[in-house]
Amino acid sequence: MIWNTIKQHLGLANKQNINHSDFYSTYLNRFTKHDVQKPIYDQSFCVFDTETTGLDMAKDKILSIGAVRVCQQSMDIADSLSIVISHEGEQDESAAVIHGLVKTAEQGITPEKAVSLFYQFVGSDIIVGHHVAFDIHMIHKLSSACGGGPLKNVTLDTAFLAKRLDHPTDPHSLDRKEYTLDKLCQRFSVLPKARHTADGDAWITALVFLKLLDRFERKGIRRVGQMVK
Repeated sequence: MIWNTIKQHLGLANKQNINHSDFYSTYLNRFTKHDVQKPIYDQSFCVFDTETTGLDMAKDKILSIGAVRVCQQSMDIADSLSIVISHEGEQDESAAVIHGLVKTAEQGITPEKAVSLFYQFVGSDIIVGHHVAFDIHMIHKLSSACGGGPLKNVTLDTAFLAKRLDHPTDPHSLDRKEYTLDKLCQRFSVLPKARHTADGDAWITALVFLKLLDRFERKGIRRVGQMVK
């Protein structure tokens, strides 16, 4: 009785232990926080992209996820992930024109299986994406719907890194329109093959990321912490 009164006073009375899905518990148990001061060459990165039913983070859903591993400043083509998520019904025609995914119920796996595979693939890697905040939000939304929680990984945005490269002291002052994925492909002579598919954009983003790492290294920046500070 006394303990219940104390909990009520502290605002803890209604708080309960959260029981996460197995995939998320496994992810948390295996997760190791990255040391961003380690040399970039010794880091492992997961470069990923999602294709969604639209850009409304509240109502839209993930249709597909593409990811590829970057280690020792090179891309491991064999170590990649390609997922199509099953959703009932056909997708919006305007979105389908872009990514080509229409009848995902026939093509894909369940959302629960998809998010489990993605968290397993990511592990403790540093996550990389282009305008990655949107993709991370959508992954967290999918995870939450399946009984999981948020990713704990360090996250890098290639758009921000390109700005940081150009304007180390005030990268946010630069025009966002000049740092689209297409603009960076042109800048770094990356062929935008299979653009607007999760697999293709993950591949392209990984190539751009490697170009950025090379430019940072030329400037004497060889640690993740130096790139984002």
